[in-house]
Amino acid sequence: MDIGVALMGGTFMPEFKGGTATQETAFDRLVAGYRLAMEMGYDYIEASAGEVLALSEEELKKLIEMKKNDEFALRYVNSFVRADLKICTESASVLEDYVNGAVRRIAALGAGVIVFGSGVARKHPESMTHTQGMQKFIQFLGLCSKAAKEHGIKIALEPLNHTETNILNSVAEGVELVRRLNRPEIVLLADAFHMAIEGETAEVILDNEDIISHLHVSEAPGRVCPGKFGGEYLIKLGEELLAAGFCKDATVECCFDSFEKEGPEALRFIKEKML
Repeated sequence: MDIGVALMGGTFMPEFKGGTATQETAFDRLVAGYRLAMEMGYDYIEASAGEVLALSEEELKKLIEMKKNDEFALRYVNSFVRADLKICTESASVLEDYVNGAVRRIAALGAGVIVFGSGVARKHPESMTHTQGMQKFIQFLGLCSKAAKEHGIKIALEPLNHTETNILNSVAEGVELVRRLNRPEIVLLADAFHMAIEGETAEVILDNEDIISHLHVSEAPGRVCPGKFGGEYLIKLGEELLAAGFCKDATVECCFDSFEKEGPEALRFIKEKML
């Protein structure tokens, strides 16, 4: 199992309150974050789609060259859809243009999986029934699947707890949807923070390991650095996964007070207490 860290730039929270967030551009943040994460001993980084889309064409080309020279690497990208782009009400043409442009850039940087959380973007309005909202969500996944297949990558649905969105709130719900869609490009991510809030256990991961892309790890409440509050839920989850031979990647995705200080602590906690 490899352990990575999510860099700043998510649509739903400021992952970094300090540290590398002082860098001026998305390019600077990605490069500095990658280098710092490698120095700390992480195996990879996970960035946000917003950061990738904020790159100029020249910066994108430069990062691609750095990737070819083993000076930069990106394994996963999260926060796929920006908050102002409402999946349930936006026109199909606008959504298709966004998906195609985002997937093209992300694939060019070598990421193999795009994590689709984006709770605000996917939330259906009160004027829609849940069934109508799910229909719009599934239509959007059709666009995602087509683009992902074209570029040889996968889209990982991220179930988000009921306080953040009203579509897909548990790993169990995600499993049902992914298996019903039966599209090789659509897989599932398991986020320990949301699982803890929804009362889910390791069993739902182990029973469906074949469609799980990887894990997100942070501690509830507050999505804080793993182990900050003792990590009881995370330790139990990790023990059960380890005992069953689970070996998918785990990304630390939390709200760091200081990445420089807490980044190494999070890595140590996962290695020593979880996996």
